[in-house]
Amino acid sequence: MPFDIASEPTFLTRKEAALRGLSRFWTGRPCKFGHLAERYVSNRQCVQCNAENTVERDRRCRAIDPSYRMFRSVQNRSGQILRGEASPSRAVGCSHAALRRHIEARFTDGMTWERYGQWEVDHITPLSAARSLEHLIELCHYSNLQPLWKRDNLAKGGA
Repeated sequence: MPFDIASEPTFLTRKEAALRGLSRFWTGRPCKFGHLAERYVSNRQCVQCNAENTVERDRRCRAIDPSYRMFRSVQNRSGQILRGEASPSRAVGCSHAALRRHIEARFTDGMTWERYGQWEVDHITPLSAARSLEHLIELCHYSNLQPLWKRDNLAKGGA
C-alpha cells in the first residue's frame, strides 16, 4: 500500500499491519527527519529514510571499492539490456564476492582493482548476439564475463 496523496491513506498501527500480514504501515505522522511516508513493520523505519540511506551507502561503497563499482556496473548494464523483462541480479547469477573472484581469476599481467577503469568487464559473447530473451539472460550470466583492457575491448567491437 504505497502512499498516494490522491487517495485516502488507511491509518494502521504496527500491530494491526503485522496481524494483516503487511510489510508496511501508515501512521500519518512524519518521521524524525520530516518524511511523510510509510513505515516498515519489521523495524518501524521510514520507507523514504531507508531508500535514502541505501542510495548513500551504495554511493560510498562505489567510491571506496572498485570491485563493488564493477559489480554494480555489471548489474546496471544487465538491467539496461533486459529492460524490465527479467531481474538483472538473477541474470548475473552471483554475488559481489563471487563475481570479484571470477574476474580476479581472469586478470592478465598488470590488472588490479586499483586500475579498474583502464580495464573493463567484457561480455565474451556480445549481448547483441542474443536471439531471444532466454539467450539474452544467458549472455548476462557472470560466466560470460571477463576483464579486458579498455583498448582491447574497443578493438574487439561488439555492442
